[in-house]
Amino acid sequence: MSTLRRRTKSLTSTVSEASDAVVNTIHWLELPEWQRDNEYILSGYRRVQNHWKGCFHSVYAYLHNETVNIHSHLWGGILFLYLFATVNSTSLISHPTSWTDSVMFSIFLLSAVFCLLASALYHTLTCHSQEVAARCHAFDYSGIVVLTVGSFYPCLYYGFYCEPHLQILYILAISIVGAVAAYIVLNPEYAKPTHRGARTAVFIVLGLCAAVPVTHWALVHGMHKLVTEMGLQWLALSGSLYIFGALLYANRIPERFFPGAFDYFFASHQIFHFCVVLAALAHYTSIKIALDHAYTHISCV
Repeated sequence: MSTLRRRTKSLTSTVSEASDAVVNTIHWLELPEWQRDNEYILSGYRRVQNHWKGCFHSVYAYLHNETVNIHSHLWGGILFLYLFATVNSTSLISHPTSWTDSVMFSIFLLSAVFCLLASALYHTLTCHSQEVAARCHAFDYSGIVVLTVGSFYPCLYYGFYCEPHLQILYILAISIVGAVAAYIVLNPEYAKPTHRGARTAVFIVLGLCAAVPVTHWALVHGMHKLVTEMGLQWLALSGSLYIFGALLYANRIPERFFPGAFDYFFASHQIFHFCVVLAALAHYTSIKIALDHAYTHISCV
């Protein structure tokens, strides 16, 4: 009898959650114009809340088409926050590191935390109001730029470990390029769905700026050292994941081929989110390889 009651309670809970999702979500055709971003996602949109409580309540209360986007980067951000909190007792403790090593690792890890949590916040609050959604969207874009630039710093630091003038030159250069990219994508004009491709192009070009110092390093030291000393294979994997995810996002693949089929799971934006987390982890692996090599093989003379 108790087993029957438990099953009945579980079924009632499932039906209740499904009912909540239906009541709290609407169809594409019911959306106000400012919420329309992807015409291939047809259902699962949250109603406009106009208050914070409703937005944050939606994170766990019911399933909607932003649920995966929120949780993928919320928990990704928490993971990188954990890595930041433990980096000194794990990655850095094995070598007689200096404060600059700690700074470089911290810049990368905190840039990842900022990017991922800014993204989670944006996807949580996009149903609040038009004004709040626009501000959070800009916050989300700034997070992408911060992560991209923050990823460069440790690579440039260890890549040109014995050439401080080149360290400074490249770090200043990528900082300036990052500022220009931020200026472009934070322009309200680029927030429009029609400029999705242009935004993606700016982010990809910013990431591809890595080709300049990488080519420089390879010409001076050789490709073999680039692999063994800088973990090139992990950098390549990281870049490939970013570009792959960004191209799916820009072209709305796979949902453009099956409108309505990926409203809740496996939409392009969701795949892009997981690509970002995996790419950041691959990048973290590469800078740990660079750190290890800097303290076991490099002797600046």
